[in-house]
Amino acid sequence: MLKKQSGLVTVLIVVALTTSCSASETGKPERTGAADQPGTAQEKPLTAEAALGDLSAVDFCELLDAQALAKAGADVDFTVPSFRHCYVGVTTPSTTLTMTIGNLYDNNPKVIWPSEDEKLSRSVRRQSIEVEGEGCLRALMFADEIGLRVLAQPLSDAEQIDQEELCRIADAATDGVAEAAFSEETFPQSFRPGSLAELDPCEPFERAGVPDLFEDGVNVHEQLDGHGCALGKPSMPAVELDFEVSLTDLSDFSTKIAGRPTKVTPLEYGCEVTTPHIRFSEENPHEREVVTLSAVSFDPDRCAGAEELAALVWPELPEYRA
Repeated sequence: MLKKQSGLVTVLIVVALTTSCSASETGKPERTGAADQPGTAQEKPLTAEAALGDLSAVDFCELLDAQALAKAGADVDFTVPSFRHCYVGVTTPSTTLTMTIGNLYDNNPKVIWPSEDEKLSRSVRRQSIEVEGEGCLRALMFADEIGLRVLAQPLSDAEQIDQEELCRIADAATDGVAEAAFSEETFPQSFRPGSLAELDPCEPFERAGVPDLFEDGVNVHEQLDGHGCALGKPSMPAVELDFEVSLTDLSDFSTKIAGRPTKVTPLEYGCEVTTPHIRFSEENPHEREVVTLSAVSFDPDRCAGAEELAALVWPELPEYRA
């Protein structure tokens, strides 16, 4: 619990399936189907790092196989890069949808998602995961129990949703990701000088003294991909700080907290407070790195606690450059 005098949020539950990548390349050689080849006793189990490279610097857009989607009758409209995933726009003859590829996670035995598992080679499993609501979720679970998610979702204003179509596209994308993972290549992401990628994501919390606001102490743990920090239980954090990439209009950051432009977004059971940083790349000026502090509160003024925390944390961030 937080100390009563702090006035801060006491509960946070954040479930994130997030965004990202740059324009996909055409003319790439077709992948070979190594994921489907039967394994042998001599094969070394394939870990996430062996398949992808440094997990804090993966270009998830390089895992996208536009040819695999084309064979499924889908065209890639755009890709948006990010720290944690590739955000992909896809068009089929009957619908338009979005996908995220990435969002690595630990296979926590205490959090069980209903799924159908298919064994691939080198101790890798492919999962079809049941989700509530609209969308189709697939995953590759590597030998070290680190998973990579592929999520296909309809547009928010879609009048009709073809669930079979969503899953067909998600399956095609997962085929391509699996082939890339077994290709013995790695997929490094490069960052601009001054990127948030250079920052320890837990350092702003610690320098601001946020863990000390909790009466009984709190666990501080860096997220698997190195681009986020959580306070509390891994499965139910109390507060989170995330480094993300967003298609950003700076005029949306109309609030000032600790001298930084800030966007405050009330949620049904909480609040997100976001401040911008530098452009993610020179090629795409509207894609900007952002820092998001998330909290869940059931108070009538549910953003008060998140704003109070942001006032402590923002001064510990790198200086904002418009």
